[in-house]
Amino acid sequence: MKKIRFLLLLSLFYVNPVFAEPIMIKDEGAITVERATTAEIEALFVQYGFEDYHKVRSKFPRIFLKHLPTDWKEVAENDAKHRTFIRILLPLVLKINEEILAERKIVEDLKDAYFKNGSLNEKELALLEEKAAKYEVFTHLKGDSRVRSLLRNTLVNIDVMPPSIMIATAAIYTDWGNSRLAREANSLYLDEVWYSDEGIVPADDPEGGYRYKTYDSLEDCIRERALKINTHVNYDYLRAARNLSRKIHRPPYGEQLAAKMLSDSNYRNISGLIDYTFSFYKLNRTDYFPELRDVE
Repeated sequence: MKKIRFLLLLSLFYVNPVFAEPIMIKDEGAITVERATTAEIEALFVQYGFEDYHKVRSKFPRIFLKHLPTDWKEVAENDAKHRTFIRILLPLVLKINEEILAERKIVEDLKDAYFKNGSLNEKELALLEEKAAKYEVFTHLKGDSRVRSLLRNTLVNIDVMPPSIMIATAAIYTDWGNSRLAREANSLYLDEVWYSDEGIVPADDPEGGYRYKTYDSLEDCIRERALKINTHVNYDYLRAARNLSRKIHRPPYGEQLAAKMLSDSNYRNISGLIDYTFSFYKLNRTDYFPELRDVE
């Protein structure tokens, strides 16, 4: 019966009845949506019990949209639409956080091995150097001092992003997904590329020498954004505050870190805008140890 229900739902997701090409793929406990309308996404959320994101310590279904709904611009602007936007992004942020935690576990294991054995072997050292380089952790120290420095500072940078921060900033920078960049380029955070022919020319500054970066999917955009926050000097204070939360065994809450986002954009009072979005949509509840669950 479950299989029949799934096939009926799947029949809603065809690009063209002639080619009958499915645009929703279910595999290994997850559903990847290539293309769908807002109504179809809402039906999918209801099907898998994803009608609320407010529950503390919740597990959310692995429903991953590659793009915003095809009719997103035409959907009436209201709180319901905004809450759908939140539910679209939340599983994607949690997926990226899973990836980050997997990398963090590698470095934690290297740290345990170092303090257990008193050193790292050649393979372990190469792996540590690789992770440190990816997360832009550098030191001129040598020998054991270098290893300890890389272990300590790389663990500060490799950590999860509060979903509330990732979602609130995406909502602010894209006007809840209504911007051309979000709909056509999967760009949620106004990331720029300079002196390049790639990307979208800004409508209000066509001669500015920069373009807005385009992404193959929303997931790619969120992944790059998380890496930027975990590496760029502008977010040093945010990472330090997050690390302090970990030391006292608390999840990093977006409200706590919003004040560290002052360098995030040219928006006036960006911290205040983030804080308001947190409060109105109760986004802080998405930071209470959220997890993903397989869809059946």
